[in-house]
Amino acid sequence: MTAYDSLILDYDGVLVTVLDSSARTEACWRAVDTVEPSGLAPDRDVVTTLASSVPPETVRELSDELGVSAETLWRFRDDMLATVLTDAAVEGRKRPYPDIDSLAALSEVPLAIASNNQRRVVERILDEYDFGDAFETVHAREPRLGSLSLKKPEPTFLERAREDIDATNPLYVGDKEKDVVAARRAGMDVAFMRRDHNQNRSLETAPTYDVAGLDEVVPLVAQSA
Repeated sequence: MTAYDSLILDYDGVLVTVLDSSARTEACWRAVDTVEPSGLAPDRDVVTTLASSVPPETVRELSDELGVSAETLWRFRDDMLATVLTDAAVEGRKRPYPDIDSLAALSEVPLAIASNNQRRVVERILDEYDFGDAFETVHAREPRLGSLSLKKPEPTFLERAREDIDATNPLYVGDKEKDVVAARRAGMDVAFMRRDHNQNRSLETAPTYDVAGLDEVVPLVAQSA
């Protein structure tokens, strides 16, 4: 078996639950009036678009329609999502998967997070559930439009996490095709995590492992430690 000296994990869908897309969109719509600039007033179609992953070109098109800069609209979007996701955590609708407790068996192994979510959201929810100290580093987006160029499948967050924890051969865990591609680009083995939201997802890029929980990941690393 390959020897791994560390573990890097995706966040949403691996460590914490994923909000249903319709619930996420409705929550964003309710949060619109609480986000600055308060005069932006996007309609429901715009909010629906912004509530999901959106490419920079779409942001620019929407910003032109609304008469604001793309950076202003993106900050509005990220602030809106940060409000929705942290509120969901506080209310218990977005919470760690129960098997996160299995990571305690890796107390001697460096753990890190590499996520396409916003860093402030990742850290806030980890703190909410008292898991912040379990991870040596978190690499995720800042609330700026330029951060989109760093998102997986680009390997940037994985490579930065590996450097931070001084790892030679980490295992990465993700729940999307882009996670598998990012790991391959970074030269890492990867475990594809299947949860309820992606149970039947097919992949074009083969992962090193196909797992159904963190309790299946831990032995892969623990045996190497």
